[in-house]
Amino acid sequence: MTRQLRYASLKPALLCLAFLLSSMPALAERPRIGLVLGGGGARGFAHVGVIKVLEQNRIPVDCVIGTSIGSLVGAAYAAGRNPNEMQTRIVRANWDDLISSTLPRQLNTFRRKQDDLYSLINVEFGLSDGGDIKLPSAAISTQKIEFFLRDLTFAGTVKDFDQLGIPYRAIATNMEDGSMVVQDRGDLVTAMRASMAVPGIFPAVNTDNRMLVDGGLVRNLPVDVARNTCADVVIAVDVGSPPLKRDQIKDVFSVADQYTRLMMIQNVAPQLKSLSDQDVLITPEFGGISASDFKRGVELIDAGEVAANRVLTQLQRYAVSVDEYAAWQAQREALRLQPKPVQRIDVAPTNVVNPEVLKNALNIDINQPLASNEFHSHLMQVYAKGDHSQLDYELRQTSDGESVSILPIEKSWGPNYLKFGLSFATDFSGSQPWNISAQYRRTWLNDLGAEWKTIAQIGSSSMLHTELYQPLQLDETMFLATYYRYFTGPLSIWQGDQQLAEYEYSKSSVGLDFGSVLSTHTELRIGPVFNEYRGNRSVGSLVFPESSNYDYGIRFNAFYDNLDHYFFPKNGTYFNAYGYYAFGAGKQQEDYARYGFVYRKVLPVENDAIYFTLKGQATYGEQPAFADVKWLGGFLNLSSYNYQELVGDRFVYGSLQYLHATSFLSGSYIGGALEVGGVFDTQDKRVDDTLHYSASLYLAYDSFLGPLYFGAAYGDNRQARFYMMLGKQF
Repeated sequence: MTRQLRYASLKPALLCLAFLLSSMPALAERPRIGLVLGGGGARGFAHVGVIKVLEQNRIPVDCVIGTSIGSLVGAAYAAGRNPNEMQTRIVRANWDDLISSTLPRQLNTFRRKQDDLYSLINVEFGLSDGGDIKLPSAAISTQKIEFFLRDLTFAGTVKDFDQLGIPYRAIATNMEDGSMVVQDRGDLVTAMRASMAVPGIFPAVNTDNRMLVDGGLVRNLPVDVARNTCADVVIAVDVGSPPLKRDQIKDVFSVADQYTRLMMIQNVAPQLKSLSDQDVLITPEFGGISASDFKRGVELIDAGEVAANRVLTQLQRYAVSVDEYAAWQAQREALRLQPKPVQRIDVAPTNVVNPEVLKNALNIDINQPLASNEFHSHLMQVYAKGDHSQLDYELRQTSDGESVSILPIEKSWGPNYLKFGLSFATDFSGSQPWNISAQYRRTWLNDLGAEWKTIAQIGSSSMLHTELYQPLQLDETMFLATYYRYFTGPLSIWQGDQQLAEYEYSKSSVGLDFGSVLSTHTELRIGPVFNEYRGNRSVGSLVFPESSNYDYGIRFNAFYDNLDHYFFPKNGTYFNAYGYYAFGAGKQQEDYARYGFVYRKVLPVENDAIYFTLKGQATYGEQPAFADVKWLGGFLNLSSYNYQELVGDRFVYGSLQYLHATSFLSGSYIGGALEVGGVFDTQDKRVDDTLHYSASLYLAYDSFLGPLYFGAAYGDNRQARFYMMLGKQF
């Protein structure tokens, strides 16, 4: 009975094998066809259209050779994807996100989210212990691209690329000596990444003791490799970019672009000359579509179809019968790539980062296929901490399954980091605050991930904030943070729309916080703090007595932040509740307290957003002068009022904004805001205990340097005010 069951289960496989064996003579009689897919950035999506035409006309492929984008499409086809599946994934992919090193903000650690307040430029430098500036070796991480490629190839691999449904080769360049490397074994996605690693754009791939980069440098159309691999006949698809015209070469970037194009054209020329009358060359026409137009996938695929149909007569010479093609497809389907049970997990050694941070990612079920989505999620959580330039992994086939090798690549420019920022604003009537800021971070001071972070600011106001952050556990469930903060800047005193005086206000604080990071969105802190503050008149009449004082007490902060963008959110919530209780108010020796909150809620409306802001502060007891200065006035802070026009210890503010993403420039917006607010216990009794109103309209752009606004406002003070602002809100 057992033998009968075994035979019944094997019968379909035996019948398929018999069918394939019966078809072998027919397949052997035809010429072997090598499909060569050249490099060309997004233009390489045309390869999918070519493959569509080959399948429609029953033209089998015996090996596929790819360079750069051609290696991606070629690997997907060799692994078992059909052109419709490839098109679906290409069109569905968010290419702006995939080819960006920026992660969704919600994935960032809470400490990285806090940095958004300072509007630092998103360019990170390294600083050696000797004081030398270090730069990243690549502009764009391929972390997210790697996960896309894993999905494209069924999250599997083979020991030898001849074992794929179609034998496959990926062309790369040895960065050390400039030689061509034909990748024919190992991890499939590693081969794809190496073939597409444009130097300076994407990171080089280190594998088998070689540093590999884009194969287009040596063989952008590898016809000779196809002949050496399998081909009697070559079908070559050339999607390379033509040289720029003289009037297009205008700056250093276009010169570099032209240099790359010419270099690739030079290595393609002899490959084209080697083609015979039996071979077929397909050259899609792209019009104005460039190599970076990844979002135009449908048009590019269509261009490939059109080009292949243009030479259809030549292609049809190699069409086979319905039965022969069905046999070829059955063989390809039988070898379709699929995940295999994981038998072993390895982690490459690290230099600075504690490898224990990968603990969750290592929670892989042995003897089960790799759960890719969960595994990728764990890797992204580690990557979001900002210590690695890549968190690669390789799959290697063993005799009874697969091994997973995790390759944590620490940032070569770390562990000391520098960032800079610039902020400027004007209301075109006298107020022009500005700041230049810099941030220094020293990470992994010990195995628990201690970090020293300092932010310095000069300009209209000056600030220094330095903190030593010491996790008590590697997951930061508990931490200690000791800090020093100093701020000094002008404080304007207004009556109506007349400025009476200007004081120089300064405050310094030193404290120790005990806290907990509950998630990437939530942080709690509480601890003792000592404050010293002073206010000295610099211009105008003596409205307040000049003062210097100190106090000490306990402060607390509770944060929740899952906004998808700090300045232009489309979704999420921000909440901060804070408080301070002073045991001794300096010279007065009287206890007092203050407490407040900031709340922002963002609701998506298709591609637009509505968001609410509500904030306020109250005090208990008599707070000394200049102990904690708050104000309303300025852009999106009761916009029709002068900057710092309403100053007081107690205040309330609310706004309703609508943000519309425009279509004429990515990252640009039209916004409007309705605002209401009041400050109490002010020097101007005409505004004290009264709510005030403003309405504003603005144009905004999420620029490289930070958020850029142009706005106009009008309010209950019957004042029209105009703004330009770059960077953080003043």
